[in-house]
Amino acid sequence: MRIAVTNLKGGSGKTTTSMYLAHALTLDGPTLLVDADPQGSALSWSEAAEDLPFPTVSLPVKNLHRQLDSIAAAYDHVVIDTPPGHPAITASAAQAVDLAIVPVQPSILDLDRIDATIELIRDAQVLNEGLRIVVLLTRVTSGTKSQRDIRQVLTEDGLTVLETEIPQRQSVALAGGTVLTKLDVYEPLLTEIRKVTV
Repeated sequence: MRIAVTNLKGGSGKTTTSMYLAHALTLDGPTLLVDADPQGSALSWSEAAEDLPFPTVSLPVKNLHRQLDSIAAAYDHVVIDTPPGHPAITASAAQAVDLAIVPVQPSILDLDRIDATIELIRDAQVLNEGLRIVVLLTRVTSGTKSQRDIRQVLTEDGLTVLETEIPQRQSVALAGGTVLTKLDVYEPLLTEIRKVTV
């Protein structure tokens, strides 16, 4: 499985989602995490944690889709953490994967800024016909009006919004730079992703 975690807006939870998914996928087979963000957040996390069960490589380039096959040949799974504000890199990542996950916080600002990301991924589908798009709600306070409203608007826009949501939780917020010992809500997320990509 090849996954790109994408959103052109920063602060949506891309790196955290990428790290948890890479960790979860290692239970199925060798997994590579690609840090395509020039800021190198995932790479910094991997250096601080030291003993992650998967390697992390930095590849913040506009032709990532051309380089990935040779780099990832030995791996069953690849997760790409894409950068905010770099549409060319994100578009290249989308051409290289089976699934683009768009993490979005349930706020009006985040909703207003998702269109550019969705349009970019849909453009990539012209070159990568097998590419699927799903939206993942992150930093969610369950049962709130904003959570319900954002989900409804995104669904009405024709997007697939995953049932699994990432809650606003200290254990997730403070996970940066650590070896993940519990998959938490990311385990059911991976289960749902497998169903979506069948």
